[in-house]
Amino acid sequence: MKKNNTQILELLINRTVQYIKEDLLVDISHTPISIKEVNQIEYNDISTFISLSGDLSGTIGLSVSNHLAKIFIQNSVFGDIDEMASEELASENVAEMLNITLGNIIKDLDIVKQGGKVDISTPYTLHNSVTISKKKNGKMYLNQTKCLDEMIITSYFI
Repeated sequence: MKKNNTQILELLINRTVQYIKEDLLVDISHTPISIKEVNQIEYNDISTFISLSGDLSGTIGLSVSNHLAKIFIQNSVFGDIDEMASEELASENVAEMLNITLGNIIKDLDIVKQGGKVDISTPYTLHNSVTISKKKNGKMYLNQTKCLDEMIITSYFI
């Protein structure tokens, strides 16, 4: 695996875990990062993706269950929120979480520190569980982090 592929996922995972612990105040078991190259990924209920272009290309993904997304919403909104509003905000929150964490780590990538440029697209979100298979000559990398007995899936495919 190329160093930039490993580095972007490691930074993203660490920043996401930090955000969940410190900003959302949700208990998350941060075990050592285990990034695996896989042929397909089964994503959870809400999956957000951001495409990268420039000196680093590919697509970064963050996927959580509906249940976990609703917990994140409850911990990020002041006051009571009804079930309908919680469902509407859940996917927006996952997209915003990926967008913010990815935006915050771009400057820390070696490729950017060495003068390279990495652009990020607008996040796009898929609802319901979905399985994505790698392209013929592509590569897919996956990490799973346990949070409240559920898995947060972080991925990068090129």
